[in-house]
Amino acid sequence: MSRLIYITSLCFLCLASCKSVYYNTFYNAKQQYSIAEQKRVESQTPGSRITSATYNALYQRAILKASIVLKYFPDSKWFDDSLLLIGKASYWREDYTEALTKFQELQKLFPESELIPETRYWQGRALWAMNRTNEARTTLSLFDKKTNPELYGLSNLALAEMEASQGNKEEAIISYKALLETLDKKHKLRARAWQGVGNNLLELNRYDEALEAYENVLKSKPDTRTNFETRVKIGETLERQQKYDGALDTYEKILKIKRLRIYEAEIRLKQAHIYQLKDQTETAEEIYSDIGKKYPRSEYSAAAFYRLGLIEQKSRRNLEKSKELFEKAVREDRSSDEGKLALQRQKDLVALERYTKQAEKVEDPKKALGPLFDLAELYLFNLGEPDSALSIYQRVLSLTDTTDLAPKVRYAIGLIYADSLKNETAAREHFQLLLDQHPNTPYAVEARTRLNQKHADDALAETRFLQVENLIAEGTPTRDILPIYQQIADEYPNSLFAPKALFALAWTYENDLDQREQAKTVYAQVQERYPLTQYGKIATDKLKGKFLDPPPEPADSTQTQPSDTQPDTTRTDPADAPPDTTATPPDISKLRTQKTPPPKPAFKPNVIIGGGIMEAVDADEEPQVIEEIEPEYPEEARAEGKPAMVFLRLLILKNGSVGEVHVISGPELFHSAAVEAAKQYTFEPGIHEDAPRDMWTDIAIHFEPPE
Repeated sequence: MSRLIYITSLCFLCLASCKSVYYNTFYNAKQQYSIAEQKRVESQTPGSRITSATYNALYQRAILKASIVLKYFPDSKWFDDSLLLIGKASYWREDYTEALTKFQELQKLFPESELIPETRYWQGRALWAMNRTNEARTTLSLFDKKTNPELYGLSNLALAEMEASQGNKEEAIISYKALLETLDKKHKLRARAWQGVGNNLLELNRYDEALEAYENVLKSKPDTRTNFETRVKIGETLERQQKYDGALDTYEKILKIKRLRIYEAEIRLKQAHIYQLKDQTETAEEIYSDIGKKYPRSEYSAAAFYRLGLIEQKSRRNLEKSKELFEKAVREDRSSDEGKLALQRQKDLVALERYTKQAEKVEDPKKALGPLFDLAELYLFNLGEPDSALSIYQRVLSLTDTTDLAPKVRYAIGLIYADSLKNETAAREHFQLLLDQHPNTPYAVEARTRLNQKHADDALAETRFLQVENLIAEGTPTRDILPIYQQIADEYPNSLFAPKALFALAWTYENDLDQREQAKTVYAQVQERYPLTQYGKIATDKLKGKFLDPPPEPADSTQTQPSDTQPDTTRTDPADAPPDTTATPPDISKLRTQKTPPPKPAFKPNVIIGGGIMEAVDADEEPQVIEEIEPEYPEEARAEGKPAMVFLRLLILKNGSVGEVHVISGPELFHSAAVEAAKQYTFEPGIHEDAPRDMWTDIAIHFEPPE
């Protein structure tokens, strides 16, 4: 009997131990998940050094622990809990596909689980994150207020946020307000819902309504973060209304609230920005300098030095001082948003010096067009100085008034007046000049759009082209097609299709009818009427060459013909033959049904330098650093122990390695070490026209003195 009791007790202990093992495993997974959640929230607090890598590693640990339950304890009662935990952890790691898989597995394996409602909520969020918005809306709309009021509120809040993220501001406001009607006055979601209303009203420039919504947030007893964000939004709304004193008062009140003092650096940056808007630059500089001293090696000091650099660059035109301040910003926190902006600004100023020197060195003004275009775009798109860009574009226009660059430049000038300087009168003047002088260019199409002008000629001419296409497909004789081409050119001379029609007419004479003299006549018309179009250029090339000359007379049949055993010395090597310009130009074969695409916002020609190697900034995708080597601080520089920065020009090969390194600027003592470090960099190669390409790019190498 005692033996039986002993065996029974042993079995019970084994079973209890087994249950304890998988419970402890799930408990550990749950604990890791809780720590990860805590770190993720902490990462959002001011001055936090916690990165996404930190909490993502903790989420991964939670996933690994929970996966043990799935693998070794399939009959555990915590199996569905483990699936949900893995799904949520994967969601926060932004692995939405894995998250969705786990949520779907849980619903399939445990349709009666009490975790199903929560699982569906997270499934909706995962679908939203994957841009499967229709499925997300369906899933998040399944909740009932009576049976699950908490998830009903969360899901409807998510639906409103989804509308806002899709740009549906009015629909989002309606959704937030509908949710507010279902929540009691003390519900914790009221603050977030009112915040959503306010943010969307602000985006719609309905400032007074937005301020009212933000006041309702503060009345709803929000958490610390929401309280802070809302007060900041009130300040930003007043700033948009140009009520600068009101904005300053709002920020000052934030600094007086004890629990919001952790955001002091951020608020001080906003105060300095307001003083800049009030043209009180010295006060702003004092605040920025104070932030730089009080919050060293932080995103706030990086932002302060970056903004001081902008003041020196834009207000005082002191480029040397601005470069020093941008370098300080990078040293403070190069990973922060404004640290990255400062690094880019350093590169831009180096490029500014380079392009300026290139433009000044060229004796022939027209050969300076490339650097001048680069300068104009640099001022406009990188340095945010539209006045400087405008000045250079006008200089370029004086050099290119009769070239194919003129429409681009005229369009660029119009855009600057319209979008940057808000001078509609000047913008319309330049767009109209573009239409008058260059009506057959794609830029004219965009100019008409800007001027709200309809151009029926383009549509009518395109219709006739389609008719020609159909007639050719039906086998209509070529001579019956020719009058239609001529009619398009004559009746719609300012349409985009006029030069195409005239060129097609000449090409038909040349290639289909072998009437070269007639072809010459029509090509000459294309050249004369439309010299700045692609067809005018091709026509010019044809007329310059011998491609339209009559074919040579047949050889005398009495002359000796090359025999099978003799080499044919009369044949021309294809490599030595002139280009075949009698073939169909690239887009003539599709010309009748293609619309000319509108011009892109950039106006710079594709500048190729360095033996045909392109600049990374002109590529579709620039090279990206994969492995960055820390430079060795030179021994001879250790006595002074100062930080330094060296700018380099690299040739990134299409296999990702560094082909060449050239020093642009920086202290000479650091040149060799910078070059050696750069040679060991590895890049994801740049891409242009869907293929890896060799490219030039500029980088900065930073040196910090050893401690």
